[in-house]
Amino acid sequence: MNNEHRARDWINFILERCQFPDAQVLKEHLDKAMVSEFCQCGCNSFKVMVSANTKAIAAPDKYGVIFEANFNLEEAGKTLEILIFSGKSGMVEYIEIDCCGNNFPVPEAVEVVGEPFHVSAGSVLAL
Repeated sequence: MNNEHRARDWINFILERCQFPDAQVLKEHLDKAMVSEFCQCGCNSFKVMVSANTKAIAAPDKYGVIFEANFNLEEAGKTLEILIFSGKSGMVEYIEIDCCGNNFPVPEAVEVVGEPFHVSAGSVLAL
């Protein structure tokens, strides 16, 4: 079930495993962020509200993916995709967690194999 507890688990996973270019800056965004709007379609996506006192992580006045990390799952042929979006404020606003491009529900017990096979930082990321 996608809920606040699950979102906090994902935030920890992202900070520990996703190879974000500056994990400390992302940690400052996510440590005190409020999470809400937990998608129930089978993905584990959720909305993020970062304090206005936090320094922007992306160029303002844009909305889009600032970071993506993809992992192979232990179950053969399946992947886990993590996308971090910023909003017009330059703050993290949404985290999307999908399995095989949202073609399958995210497993309750996620078993990734090794490091991410794909990591990409968006052009609006301001680090």
